[in-house]
Amino acid sequence: MKAIEYLREPGEVYSDEKESTELSLFVRTSDEEIKKWDRGKIYDALMRETTISEDAASIVAREVEKLISNLELDIVTAPLIRELTNAKLVEYGLAKIRKQHTRLGVPLYDARQIIMNPNKENANVPHGPEATNLTLSERIKKEFALLEVFSQDMADAHMKGDIHLHDLGMVDRPYCSGQSIEYVKKFGLNLPNAISIAKPAKHPEVLIEQIIKFSAALQGHFAGAIGWDAVNIFLAPYLEGIDDGRMKQLAQILIFEFAQQAVARGGQSIFSDLNLYWEIPNHFVGVPAIGPKGLFTGQNYEDYIDESQRFLSSLFDVYLEGDALGRPFFFPKPNVHMTEKFFSTEGHEEFLQKISHVASEKGNTYFVFDRGNTAKISECCRLAFKLEKGDLDDAKTPWKMRYSAMQNVTVNLPRIAYESHQDDGKLFEILRERVGLVAQAHLQKREFITKLLGMGKQGPLALLTMKFDGKPYFRLEKASFLLGMVGLNEMVQYHTGQQMHESKEALKFGLKIIATMKTEAEKLGNEHGLKMPLEQTPAESTAYRFARLDMKYYPLQAPTVIRGNKSTGEVYYTNSTYLNVGAPISAIERVKMEGLVHPLIDAGSLTHVWLGEHKPPAESIAAFVRKTFDSTQNAQIAFSPEFTSCLSCGRTSRGLRINCPHCSSPDVEGITRVTGFFSKTNSWNKGKLGELKDRVRNNIT
Repeated sequence: MKAIEYLREPGEVYSDEKESTELSLFVRTSDEEIKKWDRGKIYDALMRETTISEDAASIVAREVEKLISNLELDIVTAPLIRELTNAKLVEYGLAKIRKQHTRLGVPLYDARQIIMNPNKENANVPHGPEATNLTLSERIKKEFALLEVFSQDMADAHMKGDIHLHDLGMVDRPYCSGQSIEYVKKFGLNLPNAISIAKPAKHPEVLIEQIIKFSAALQGHFAGAIGWDAVNIFLAPYLEGIDDGRMKQLAQILIFEFAQQAVARGGQSIFSDLNLYWEIPNHFVGVPAIGPKGLFTGQNYEDYIDESQRFLSSLFDVYLEGDALGRPFFFPKPNVHMTEKFFSTEGHEEFLQKISHVASEKGNTYFVFDRGNTAKISECCRLAFKLEKGDLDDAKTPWKMRYSAMQNVTVNLPRIAYESHQDDGKLFEILRERVGLVAQAHLQKREFITKLLGMGKQGPLALLTMKFDGKPYFRLEKASFLLGMVGLNEMVQYHTGQQMHESKEALKFGLKIIATMKTEAEKLGNEHGLKMPLEQTPAESTAYRFARLDMKYYPLQAPTVIRGNKSTGEVYYTNSTYLNVGAPISAIERVKMEGLVHPLIDAGSLTHVWLGEHKPPAESIAAFVRKTFDSTQNAQIAFSPEFTSCLSCGRTSRGLRINCPHCSSPDVEGITRVTGFFSKTNSWNKGKLGELKDRVRNNIT
């Protein structure tokens, strides 16, 4: 609400005008004017914004005027008037009215800090004017969310650290999304409020540009990642007759355009994922192919397997080369899906060797295992949308395959252990209560987003309500409501005395915790009409936030299990369901043990193999991947090397170093995975830096 609300325009009538004190006072307004004092604007604002009675509003306005008169000021600001009004409301016991009348914003000191210093809550946010715009707007929306969208008890639970409501600064949009380029191929680029409209593309270059532009538009309507399904398969009908040179150029266009989209929301790169297949998965066999101009080609997608595989191979040629300085691409993330069919498809050995080489050299490859008859769309750090029977039916008309997670809410697991005092019954009682709290948070977010979507073309989510295929683009009935977790390892350690890697009993207890969460989530989901799967929370900042809050509220208990360096404040909890990153175990042991919990986590899980300076042979990684697929329940793995990029000589070297090993310059940037994506280590928060120091690097031989 503009501060000018406290000023009266000429000609307006106020019932108590004759009683108004004649103050020689002027007010600075938020629309950059200075106007003469008028008490009536206080009354007007209270009546417009709150449920106060007319008599009470008149009394408060009169009392605030007397207070300001006694201050003997020549000029006041509208924020000061609001502060004094709110103080008077509290004095009269009108706390509910004060809440309705509160002003959202940031103190001058905070604004100065945000403008001058980088935001380290999200390593994908650079430092610059657009980034500070994003941070400042998010601060206001966070306040709005905790006051308006969520109930008081929910806001308190978040503020205290019992749970974490993710992306509060983007409360007016869903979380992550999975898309199909078939929608762009079929309908072109026709977005609400666009100043120009594009028909379906005739050429692959145009289609790629439309996909990236649409991704930028979608980033403005989702808080998290934009994932695209079966990109190489769906692009294939555009690639007939294209030679190897142009094929690689198309792959370069796709990767570089996504990688350099740091001009979108808040200066961020688009958090983008490409879901890729060497084989044609069963749910896309027999599906009619859409080609240039959005027309059906008369063939099915399996008829284009050669083009699909050639483009996929070209993509990984580009990933292997890296950017102009030889650094790995941060985005788009290549998620290579593997079914049993992968290992029987011609040429898979050579392709597995290639993507394993990229994994060793650059770390880009994500190996996603779709065993049995499962199918999913992967995105974000590890989020996956598991396709149910109805979704597989949609695969026959793949432009309908649009999925979203509405929200992610994370439970602070170690705190439950502190509160239960080694009592099993108490621990599981509190755990179920927290899952119930998460369900209520999802219902509140759903209600708010439903209201925004209900505004249709005139609302802020107009893009998500467009209906080119007869259904709203955002399919609310398909949305997932994610239940995340942080600190399973520390919860188990505090409750049993052992970390999960230290004994079978401890690991078994950890599995029991996650199984209980899953069972309770399914029960509550059925009660409330929510699809509420478990997801490993990436917890880039949440693991740090929970640890700091627990050091404050549980100063005797938390220090016994918290990881990191307490003297420097580099503290954190082990992420989601992971084993301690510093555990002295082999990579295959980690993959096996962490994989035991993956079948319980329907919305996505991942194991990291931290390579550091090690550069294993491609053959070793390929064998490791095959062994993981055949002998474990692990759902997804990624190999994470570390790099030093020199800004002086422009060379990139392996390992994290203070100085460039080539020219000795200190002007360097460290690069490795922060959670599920690559970023520069100088953008990390203290907790992630503490974790980085603790990580055990494994060599794969």
